[in-house]
Amino acid sequence: MGWYIKNTKIKKKHKKMENYKQLFVGGDLSGIQKFLYNISSKRAAVSLKGRSWYLREYTEDVCNKLADAVKLAGATSVDVIYCSGGKFYFLTENGSTIIEAIDRCAKAVKKDLWKEHLGQLGINIAYVSFSENADGTVNTNGKLNLKPGELWRTVNAEFARQKNQKFKDIISEQFLQFFRPIPVGGKVRVCAITGIESPDCVKLERDSDEDEDIMVLPSVKKQMLLGQRLRNVQGFKSFEDYADNTYLGILRMDVDGLGKRFIEGFDSIAQYRLFSNRLVNFFEKEVEVIQHDSEYRTFLNIIYAGGDDLFIVGRWDKLIDFAERIHQETVSRFKADGISISGGVVMVKPKFPIAKAAELAGEAEDAAKHFRDEKKNAFCLFGKTVSWENEFDYVKDFKDEFVRMISTFGISKSILHKIMLYASMAELNKKRKKKGQAEDFSYMWHISYYMTRYMERYKTNAEVCTFCRNLRDRELTSNSGRNLELIGLAARWAELLLRDQNKQ
Repeated sequence: MGWYIKNTKIKKKHKKMENYKQLFVGGDLSGIQKFLYNISSKRAAVSLKGRSWYLREYTEDVCNKLADAVKLAGATSVDVIYCSGGKFYFLTENGSTIIEAIDRCAKAVKKDLWKEHLGQLGINIAYVSFSENADGTVNTNGKLNLKPGELWRTVNAEFARQKNQKFKDIISEQFLQFFRPIPVGGKVRVCAITGIESPDCVKLERDSDEDEDIMVLPSVKKQMLLGQRLRNVQGFKSFEDYADNTYLGILRMDVDGLGKRFIEGFDSIAQYRLFSNRLVNFFEKEVEVIQHDSEYRTFLNIIYAGGDDLFIVGRWDKLIDFAERIHQETVSRFKADGISISGGVVMVKPKFPIAKAAELAGEAEDAAKHFRDEKKNAFCLFGKTVSWENEFDYVKDFKDEFVRMISTFGISKSILHKIMLYASMAELNKKRKKKGQAEDFSYMWHISYYMTRYMERYKTNAEVCTFCRNLRDRELTSNSGRNLELIGLAARWAELLLRDQNKQ
């Protein structure tokens, strides 16, 4: 009886969907962030690169499997609108046999993914039937003349529902296997990359600097072999080599407002297709072209670039320059689309655990995403968030001036430390204000006194005096302390650059 009720519901669902001639099909790979960064620092560069390419290839593979399934079921066309960053969407014809083929294929894909990754990754596949009108609007879910973004909204809502019932089919069909005890001891080994215990771990070939065997999961070995092949082709280096005797930078960036743009921003499916092609082309191809410019090529390694996400490692100062370039290119290409890009960079020692570094970079990116009441379009560096629109250039210009004054005229670096101190005092004053405590503006007097004494020290140099006077009278004592915070950030940036210069 249960089987009859279940299949009757499916038939009713299919019959209802057959009122429309087309299907909008989507797929969403979940768990990407955790999967990508859940590695040890051992052979991290190869592991990360292999995993990122594996994710790209896997997304394309699932999209192709579904496309082949609907064609075998009688569909005459499959129109892929988007396939990148762990997501795909395509259009095809509607029909009960086609829907049944999608359901069967989705079920098989989920089983294979569970078998391969034991829950590290999940896949959600959904679809909605519709018909398209001459003016680009769509009819779906019993409603007429809707913007095509309704298709994205419906499918993504189904993704969210499926995520709340993760592994439902696996649990219902393989209950005992799903909840079986994890074996310990005996042949059970710990994967050196993921830390997962398994009796199925296999041995990797040793590198020249390794004196013991490395055991990994079979799936991890496949990813590492892929990473090694990519290294042979692309010639990327170890993280320690990219750090170049200074700090290693970890950059994460993400497009702002993309979901809203997909749901609200287009009047026809053709517009979606055009925008999606431009987006994929930029992040999967043009970003790599930019990275091959001479100023970046030997200093940076793109670990992941797909959908609207970037994860890049490299020498910290070059990475900040690259982030600025990516922002400029994004604005140039997508300004008319009303989107921007935010990001965050952190600096770590080359041997710092890469999983933790990725987490810290993610927190910096998140700070940029929440900048000034979700306005975004921001960048977080050295733990401080600034607007791309009117603050980053301000910080960069003062950084350049500090470096020039110290390198060209030999002024003392103590000016950097003093400004950073006063900036921290200004931030503390802000916190007092938020708590309703009495504000303390004594740092203003300290600034004025210090800069006056500094000018006396360099009174024979008109350019230095003009620079210090401008700081004292205009910049450091205005705008409720925000300028001081930004110039303090510039001083920190300059200090690190000068420290690296002295190493050379």
